[in-house]
Amino acid sequence: MSLHWTGQPFVDAGLAALLAASGASQLSGVTATHLEVAVRELESVLLSDQALGIGLEKSFAKGTLSQVFPNSELVNPSNWSKGPEGVREKYRTALREDLARAKEALRAGQGDRLCGICGERRPSAGFVVLRRDRFPLLSGAVNFYPGLLHGVALCGVCSLALRFAVASLLRVGERGRLLWFLHCPSDIVAARIAQEYGWGHFRRLIAANQPLDFYGDWRTAGNSGAILCLLCQLLRKFANQLRTIYQHGIPTVAYVFSNDNQGGYVEGIPVPTSILDFLQSLQLESVDAFDRFEREVLWVDAAKDKREEAQRARFVANVAGRIMRAEPIVGACLGEQRLLGGWIAHRIYLQEVNGMDHAVLALLERTGIALAQHERGKKLIGRLERAPARDVRAVLLDLVREGVLSGRELGALLPPNEPTSAQIVRDVLLAVVYEYQRCAETGQPFPQLAAGGTTVEPDEVIRRLERIANDLDMMLPNRRQWIADLMTARKTAQIRATYLRALRSGALSLVDFLFLVPLGDVTQAWVRRDYLLAFLFERDREAVPPDIELVEAEEAAIDTVSLLTE
Repeated sequence: MSLHWTGQPFVDAGLAALLAASGASQLSGVTATHLEVAVRELESVLLSDQALGIGLEKSFAKGTLSQVFPNSELVNPSNWSKGPEGVREKYRTALREDLARAKEALRAGQGDRLCGICGERRPSAGFVVLRRDRFPLLSGAVNFYPGLLHGVALCGVCSLALRFAVASLLRVGERGRLLWFLHCPSDIVAARIAQEYGWGHFRRLIAANQPLDFYGDWRTAGNSGAILCLLCQLLRKFANQLRTIYQHGIPTVAYVFSNDNQGGYVEGIPVPTSILDFLQSLQLESVDAFDRFEREVLWVDAAKDKREEAQRARFVANVAGRIMRAEPIVGACLGEQRLLGGWIAHRIYLQEVNGMDHAVLALLERTGIALAQHERGKKLIGRLERAPARDVRAVLLDLVREGVLSGRELGALLPPNEPTSAQIVRDVLLAVVYEYQRCAETGQPFPQLAAGGTTVEPDEVIRRLERIANDLDMMLPNRRQWIADLMTARKTAQIRATYLRALRSGALSLVDFLFLVPLGDVTQAWVRRDYLLAFLFERDREAVPPDIELVEAEEAAIDTVSLLTE
């Protein structure tokens, strides 16, 4: 009967490390001979002088290992009464018993008892009851065992696999207090992680006669930061293997935990496949952009000013957490007229993770470049930087007035019925502006999207407003004064009065009047006024009084929009 992934995180972590140490190419191909090879590797590492701390200041067995298997053979102080050789003999005997049970389970095939972990029927004689000293988190708030029983009975294969989990674990957290592993039921990926960061790391420490410890050389902050840095490292070393995760939709979860005697703790952090797709796409697009994103967004370097270092750590932890939750990050990466991470990375993130339409992204890019090049760009950029989400539409309306945007483009960027899009539009525009300015200062070309692609089709509301604007432009008497009155209206009643004048003159129908100022909806009256003005600005900019400033929505409408956007 062959080995396979079980879905139990700690057992699967052990299976990954066992596979890496056995020399087999896949779990289903592991034989009794492979098990013997893997056990010899585990013995040579965990019973080494560097693991036991012989002649060294620190002992992995007495210290760090207690976070995984407290009071186990190598940790329990009573087992050290006969010295290191007594401990070695105790562990070697227990390991050989587990190996014998696992080999028997493979040889016997179908048995008479169902294993609650792997789901296979194994011989009853090969089962063993494990508790917290051998199976992490069998007590406390989080339980990975059935029925809340005192310990759990596992087949010989699963109990042996748990021995190997140490080679799949990594350090994380402040001062490395917590451990974690990537639960990814993929033979290639999981075994590669265990080989590189487990067995390979242990072997390097043993060769240098340094105390054994889990790998934790992360130049980052927070659990999510460590996960992302690991993914970046894996992409550099094993890009083709890592690609199988998102190509085949393999669920991947990072488990951060501690199993010491102070109490159990575990946190599962799902790794969205869109994040892997984003990192892979970024690396394929530009290795330099990939490195820049990791350096500017994920790294925390030691600084002389500890307050500055702590501030940087908070930033990294915040952004990394947002990435792992697939949330927008471009706004968080805007510094003092600087975009951390680079535009190429943020553009790909917006597409791959946030699902932004290619045509909308291209429009935002063109608008940001035009804004950076505009003769009044400094003033307009300043307004955009200071604008809260509720005022973004007014700033973009000025861009229409300046000829930077068209009415339809305004409707595409800020659809009338999607007020929450204002914040991301503002952030992306500023990101493009900052990156364009940086490129201009350094003499580099701006990494603009390739030409082509579809255009954004306006919705029915935008089409109707465009048609109303066309009618008004052709039929309004004294159009210039009428537009000025609409721009300077401070109350909804004043907007309604301005429309009534157009209704009396025959330039506006009753149906359109009721559409522009719907009864009981103050917010939509102001929103539709702005889009109507955009189309009027676009059709005849000479009719727009240059000395008239647009009056923004009355207080009641502002409060409503603020609630919607925030």
